[in-house]
Amino acid sequence: MKLLKAISDCRSVSGKEETRTERIPRHAVARFASLVAIFVLSMFNGASAQTRVSFVNVADSTQGLSDFSQFPAINNRGAASFVATQNGGEQGVFKWERHSLKTIASTTDARFSFFTDDVVINSTGVVGFRALLPIGGRAAGIFTSDGSGIKTIVNSKDQGLAGQTIGEPSINDAGTVAFQASRNGLRSSVILTGDGGPLTTVLDTVNSNFIDFGAVAINSDGEIVFRGILKGRQEGVFVVRKALTSQVRNETAENGNVATAAASVIDIVDSINQNFFGFGDPVINNAHIVAAFTSVPVGVGTGVEVFSGDARGITARSDPNVSFAELEHPSLNKSGALAFSSLGNDGSQAIWVELTGGASPVAILQSGDALFGSRVTVVSVGRFAFNDHLHLAFQYELENGVTGIAVASIHNRDEANQDNSGDDEDREQ
Repeated sequence: MKLLKAISDCRSVSGKEETRTERIPRHAVARFASLVAIFVLSMFNGASAQTRVSFVNVADSTQGLSDFSQFPAINNRGAASFVATQNGGEQGVFKWERHSLKTIASTTDARFSFFTDDVVINSTGVVGFRALLPIGGRAAGIFTSDGSGIKTIVNSKDQGLAGQTIGEPSINDAGTVAFQASRNGLRSSVILTGDGGPLTTVLDTVNSNFIDFGAVAINSDGEIVFRGILKGRQEGVFVVRKALTSQVRNETAENGNVATAAASVIDIVDSINQNFFGFGDPVINNAHIVAAFTSVPVGVGTGVEVFSGDARGITARSDPNVSFAELEHPSLNKSGALAFSSLGNDGSQAIWVELTGGASPVAILQSGDALFGSRVTVVSVGRFAFNDHLHLAFQYELENGVTGIAVASIHNRDEANQDNSGDDEDREQ
């Protein structure tokens, strides 16, 4: 697959369509009129299928918001979540659903001093977020809310954890939140889950073959993918499966009264295989497939490759021979379609989708493309940005200075007969 050719193809096709495609009318909403732009790009890799992409504006800097999340999230109903700062200087966690914006949490609440760029949302609309806390000791916590109340998942001060080590949360449809952290004094690294009650330790470096853990993600079955470093210093991507609740035992109060469940660990890929070294933050879907990016040798140098797979093996989803200065971790939906954003060596930025199951990503939006009355300068995608209906949440910046959050809807011909729920009716009006 010639990725550079893909960029050229997309540019020429979208450029033509921008001047002759009939635009979708604006949705009549008082506060958040959503401008929808459509273009058509060609899918290649031997296929003649057409993919239409529409863009809906979620919120932008003309509406009194700034400092938007780099990594917004979206659920299967089309609801998006993100962090932004309001005109008064207070920061908020927001949920956007059917063109209505709701504040989930705000720094006007004395419990919170700052929200990090780690917002997630599950299919029931529960938003998870990480916050720094104004109680000293570099305290931090993870919280969830459906908009009617805020639930504490973890507070570093109460649970004997180092606040600065509490990682970004992941949430599944049952409302279980998974994250990694270190115990106070960095005595050990742990992978924890919780839903508002006692935390469960899924994996601990004290009694495992690991010396450190990176970012985690959890699926509907409670399987957790994580980046880990083994005692032999090999790095890799692994999946851990928790034991049944009946097998859980309580630890001592010294560890914050955290429950521990026996678990089995599956090695998906690691640097023992000399074709891989250095891994990005992984994700796992509800079909038990994981995705991440890794560095690989290319000629006398190195390249970056996005991959997906399971215990049976992995599949390249991009071409490492195409040089990128930086890739953001991929987002993966249940069907195995994935999306990611890139920074080129020339400073250009792009959002890519790979729908074929192979290594044929296509740029659906990139620097210089027309969007919402201006042209794109910056785009970014996070780990939880691509839902099962091919809706993709992303952050953008435009040449005219406007910044914001938007959702791209990918209308693949192969998906035409599927029941696309969520915000489909909104984007077609």
